Amino acid sequence: MFKRLFEVSVLTVLLTVSGSLIAQQGNTLNYAKYSEFTENSQLEMDFSVVDQLMHAGVMNMGPSTRAFARPVPPSTGTRLTQTVDRATENEANRFFYESLKKDQEKILRLRKELEAIPSVTPLNQFTQEAQLAYWLNLYNVTLINEVALLYPMNSLRPVLTGEDSILERKLLSVDGVQLSLNDIHYRVLPALYPDSTLYIYGLHQGIKGSPNIRTKAFTASNVIQNLKSNAAEFVNSNRGTQFNSGKGVVRVSSFYERNAHLFPGFNQALKSHLLQFANASIRELIENASSFKADISNWRINDLYGSIRRRDIGLYVANGGGTRMATGTEMSPAQKNELISLMRVRAVNFGGGSVTVTDLDPRKEAEARARAEAEAKKQESDKDSN
Repeated sequence: MFKRLFEVSVLTVLLTVSGSLIAQQGNTLNYAKYSEFTENSQLEMDFSVVDQLMHAGVMNMGPSTRAFARPVPPSTGTRLTQTVDRATENEANRFFYESLKKDQEKILRLRKELEAIPSVTPLNQFTQEAQLAYWLNLYNVTLINEVALLYPMNSLRPVLTGEDSILERKLLSVDGVQLSLNDIHYRVLPALYPDSTLYIYGLHQGIKGSPNIRTKAFTASNVIQNLKSNAAEFVNSNRGTQFNSGKGVVRVSSFYERNAHLFPGFNQALKSHLLQFANASIRELIENASSFKADISNWRINDLYGSIRRRDIGLYVANGGGTRMATGTEMSPAQKNELISLMRVRAVNFGGGSVTVTDLDPRKEAEARARAEAEAKKQESDKDSN
């Protein structure tokens, strides 16, 4: 019935944050059960309400162009300038915290509905992919809820690091087990996918320097392909890799340092990982690299108003990959109002519904998998042609 059930040994993660090493040890009794799944289960979880949240809140900014943001002039009446990382400031999808903050009760209710699923239908009755989608959605909804409570904030570093960070707090109760977001990241997901690094790209951190928050929920049928898409976007962006530290050195995101336990020895393991997703323009640079320096960080919140109001951002323009920022002049008041109005309409649509568990029609499952496989083959073909 179950493909895999094993005892998960104590997981020790040395997490480098603010120059400190934090030892994080998993409890075998608590986390071994998260390795169980039913390979051919026809149960699925309906995450349509998570879709509503993402539709209401996420603005797809499109793929990175690796263009630097313009310098920020001092505000009127002062000579002080804002400190920003110009290489990464124009990247990453945005979340409309400004409007959805007032809907925080709905977000909290959604989080609690997600928490309750395993007490009604045990997670081990679902496929491995369905459980992965569940944990990533729960993680991201919880992160959004916590950031909305704290908003407005410019930098999330104070609340994402340290022993009392929102990632360390036992915010969740899943089937009688008290969990933190770091428990999901460093203990639950490694138990479910012990041989994979892909899941880290579904763990949005609420900041411009992290993997993207997606415009739709993860599901059993889309989770693997969407994680690969997030990985490719991140690796081929200034948030993931930069090549300005001299010959043989590749700068990478500090996010990889915080996940160093997945890359034994770091340099060679990380190189192999990056090459899986690197496009033609950076592949040779990574292949020839002898060391990787994990010093790219942007802890600024990925909100919308904060970005729009900044003079260095320039115009938002539409293209085939979504809405992205283009180099240019400051947005006019009319342009700002138009964009904000669009997002407010989306936010109004958020609400209602609930997370449910249903029997999956085998025909729908086959169709979904066929579509995902066709899309994967197309992307591989496009990659080879480049």
